[in-house]
Amino acid sequence: MAFIKRIDTVFVPVTDLRRSEEWYLKVFPFKVTFRSADGSYIGFSFKDHHPLQTGLCIYKTDKVERNGHPSFNFYAEDIDGYHHFLKEQNVKVSEIHEDDNTRFFEFYDPDGNELSAVTFPE
Repeated sequence: MAFIKRIDTVFVPVTDLRRSEEWYLKVFPFKVTFRSADGSYIGFSFKDHHPLQTGLCIYKTDKVERNGHPSFNFYAEDIDGYHHFLKEQNVKVSEIHEDDNTRFFEFYDPDGNELSAVTFPE
């Protein structure tokens, strides 16, 4: 018997919740699904929600520690289009990299959290 079914939520530290909420809603197809009573957490899910999709929650912190590696990837069907879209939004992005059938790039939220978009044949 499996006790764990999926990864439910990933947590991303931010220093300014309002600024980060606006940014995450601008660059992802998210909707807000949770706000903590104390105002220190905002949860998002994809607009086209599927029960097995992982949610994302930003939380307030005084300082963001950078680890030099993305903690997770976002899957993008159109990696070139998403890369172009982020550049148009003035998001800091790397070049698109290729490794066998996988294409990916890194990008950064306003606090410098390193995020990644990836595509590969499904």
